Amino acid sequence: MIKCTDMGIVVGAAAAKAKDLCIDNRVMYTVGAAARVSGLLDADVAFGIPLSVTGKNIFFDRR
Repeated sequence: MIKCTDMGIVVGAAAAKAKDLCIDNRVMYTVGAAARVSGLLDADVAFGIPLSVTGKNIFFDRR
């Protein structure tokens, strides 16, 4: 459990650093799960952090 907690801290720090550099991002657990199921990763825990450097935040959905 400590390793999972450490990974969560690292993922949060990576997302915060991307934000500091004005890069839009989100932490997506389903991306990591899909990578594990499809066989792209041989890991116990996986996260995905998609990044966007555009004029508009693609991760903000206003409906």
